[in-house]
Amino acid sequence: MPSRTAPFTCLVLDDDLLVRDLAGSFVERIPSLVLAGAYDDALLAFERLAREPVDILITDIELPQLNGLELVRALRQPPQVIFMTSHPEYALPTYELDAVDFLVKPLRFDRFLRAIDKALLLLRARAAEAAPVLPSAGSPPEPTDEPDTFFIRTEFQFLKLRFAEVAYVEAMRDFVKVHLLDGTVHITLVNLKHMEEQLPPALFVRTHRSFLVNTSHIDAVTNQEVRIGKVEVPLGSTFREAVLAQVVQQRLLSRHPSRRA
Repeated sequence: MPSRTAPFTCLVLDDDLLVRDLAGSFVERIPSLVLAGAYDDALLAFERLAREPVDILITDIELPQLNGLELVRALRQPPQVIFMTSHPEYALPTYELDAVDFLVKPLRFDRFLRAIDKALLLLRARAAEAAPVLPSAGSPPEPTDEPDTFFIRTEFQFLKLRFAEVAYVEAMRDFVKVHLLDGTVHITLVNLKHMEEQLPPALFVRTHRSFLVNTSHIDAVTNQEVRIGKVEVPLGSTFREAVLAQVVQQRLLSRHPSRRA
C-alpha cells in the first residue's frame, strides 16, 4: 500500500472498452483520485499491481484467463477493491474477500462515488493510524476512569466516545466502523473480535460475523435482522438465539406470566 495519503491512485480493469472508459472517466472526475492505469487483461494488471501497487482497484469479475475474484486472491497485499459486474449473484464471494463495495452494471456516477468514498475513508484511517499522535504540551491528562466511556484512535487523534451514543459497529477487514446514533461514523484500526472483547458484553451483542450492536438501541428483531430506528443490521442464524436471549426474552411480556422461567 502506498504510504502517501493523497492523491490516491486507482487502477481500472475491465475487458469491455466502454465500461473501462466510463469507469476511468468517473475516476478522473474525482479530485482526490489519479487514474494510474486502465487494463483489459487481468494478467497484465496483476503484473502491474505486483510491481507497482495502487490504492484502489476497480475490477470486473468476469474476465478471460483470470477473473477478478481470482486476481484479488492472488495478490499478496490487495489494495482497496471495488468490484463491478452485471451479475448480482457475485455479491457474496466479493463480501468474503472484504471488498469495499460491489457495483452492478450499468455504472452510475452517484453510486460509483459512494463506493469511492468508502475506500477513501479506509485509506485515510490507515494513514491516520500510521501517524504518531503526540499530546499537546501542557495539556492536562484526560480522565480515564469514566465507566460509560471509551477511547478509539481515529483521524490523527484519540477520541472519547460514550457507550450510549454507539448504535453499532461494523467490520471492514482490519478496521471497524463505529456508527453513532447521530449518523456519524468513525473508523479505527481494531478488528471486530478485539472490539467485542473490550466492549461491555452486557451492552453489546454480536448479530452477525461483521456486526456488533448496542442492545439498548434495538427497536425490533426479526428472523434476518435487528432494527435500530430506520437502520437494518443483519442477524445471522448462528447468532439469533443469543440475541433473542440477551435482548428479548428477559423483557418479553407473556400470556402466562407465572410460567416464565
